[in-house]
This record gives sequence, structure tokens and C-alpha cells, in this order.
Amino acid sequence: MRCFVSLDDAEHELSVEPSENGGLRLTFDGCCFEASVLNVAPGEYSVLVGDRSFDFVIGRTGGELTVFSRQGPSRVAFFTGRRAPSAAPVGQAAGRAEVKAMMPGRVLEVTVKVGDQVGRGQGIAVIEAMKMENEVKSPKAGTIAQVRVAAGQTVEKGDILAVVE
Repeated sequence: MRCFVSLDDAEHELSVEPSENGGLRLTFDGCCFEASVLNVAPGEYSVLVGDRSFDFVIGRTGGELTVFSRQGPSRVAFFTGRRAPSAAPVGQAAGRAEVKAMMPGRVLEVTVKVGDQVGRGQGIAVIEAMKMENEVKSPKAGTIAQVRVAAGQTVEKGDILAVVE
């Protein structure tokens, strides 16, 4: 399968083929990788590329996919052909975005309040999960419309932390 992917407002060419070892052969902008993909839970994946492991949670924000990793959220869209130059960048999607907890944990800090302007990738909250601190970032630029958590509160995977409009 060959397609184009918009990843954080940059367009890339991607092809995915089965590999001889039962995994996948990914070609991303001309660079080839062998990968093993394991679906560990609904919407959660562990990907092994060489000796490096990557964990992802995939969800929908508006009409687009959002891929959450330790580096924060990335907006992803797939296309069969190159996008028109006039197409709006993926990170500039209109509408509201719900910022959700990627895993159960305890809120250590909320760094925004209702009415604050935030940039795409700006920290919204810090959650402690499995003895690690994870910064949850805004998937888009906008205004904080709601904050639904407070420091000290426990959250479950999928709980809405804040809403960005």
C-alpha cells in the first residue's frame, strides 16, 4: 500500500508491505524500516524497529487521527495522492479538541486555566503513571474552553482533562 501522510503539518510518502519475517516493511520518505507491530489493547500499539521499541495510543480528534507517544500528540491524516497546496495544514484543524488521559494516573499539575491561549504541543497537565511523569500536550493551537481536572485527582485512561477550541 502506498499513500501520503500528513504528520504534524508536514507531508510524507509512506508505503507499507508485509515482510518475509511476518512483520512490516515500511518505506517513509525513501528510508526503509523493518517493523513488528503488536496491538496490546484497543487503540494501543507497541512497535519494534530494530532494537528500539515505541508505544503509541491512537485516537480520534475531530475527523483526524491523533497519535499519542511519550513525545506528545501528533496529528496524522492519510491521503491517496498529494494534498492540494491550498489544503489547510492538519495542525490547524477547526473545532474543539478533547485532551484525554493516555493511561490511568494521578494529576500532579495542571498548567492552564479556562481562557488561556495555548500553542500546539504546549503542556496542559502533568500526570504521574507507573512512577513516571508524563506531560500531556495540546493537540492544536487555541483557547482552553474547559479544564476538567485538578492537581491530586486520579484519572482513568480516556478521561477528558481539558478542551481546546
